[in-house]
Amino acid sequence: MGADYLVSVLLPTRGRPELMLKSVSSIIKNARHPEQVQILLKIDNDDKDTYMDCYPELEKLTSHYKVLYSPRGLGYGDLHTHINDLCAIAEGEYLFLWNDDAKLVTPNWDEIINEYREGLHGSPMAVIQIDDKHGWKFGFPFVHREIYNAMGHFSLNAHNDTWMHYVAHDAGIERMEERILSEHNRYDLTADPNMRDDTYKDLWNEEIGGYRHTHDLFFNSEEIELRKQDTLRIKNLMNKM
Repeated sequence: MGADYLVSVLLPTRGRPELMLKSVSSIIKNARHPEQVQILLKIDNDDKDTYMDCYPELEKLTSHYKVLYSPRGLGYGDLHTHINDLCAIAEGEYLFLWNDDAKLVTPNWDEIINEYREGLHGSPMAVIQIDDKHGWKFGFPFVHREIYNAMGHFSLNAHNDTWMHYVAHDAGIERMEERILSEHNRYDLTADPNMRDDTYKDLWNEEIGGYRHTHDLFFNSEEIELRKQDTLRIKNLMNKM
């Protein structure tokens, strides 16, 4: 499809330079062809220490990365706008939604994704969902660029993973790939006391203090209609193939 990379990793991060490095390292070191993996970091412009603290080690891991500095905005409530901004600068054929509190544990995971690109599992234009050690489902999708192009965005809700899951499922393009395994060490999933850090607390404070109460999550008529429109755009794309 003319993409410069097989995968662009969409990774927003805040206040977690060490965790972010471990997360990126798990992706790069487990890739058969790391030069085909682009890392895209979103760092709030009031959190430059995250980048400055990790820059030397990040350079050792990969030269295939970009950093987007931008305002924090509403924090978690604006997460989808940050993901959409990362997609706009992505150069990969697949867009991989990722977190700084997760690790990818499957060796040569990129060769499995390449099977999809080569059409060995049906149309390459799919949303590929991976498995997780802690039972986290539909959290880290690989989304073909043409799906994103057809929708015009990755998500219109801060729960980017759930938005994509609903839309892809309804459009019939979601694929489960159990050979690729993540390990999502989020406090409410694992109860790891080391993960109850300021970033985690801020996430939930923002979500409970404003986001959930004002946005009504996924089940308001406006968002249901927006997801239906995304589903229709994908179906129209697939009908042209």
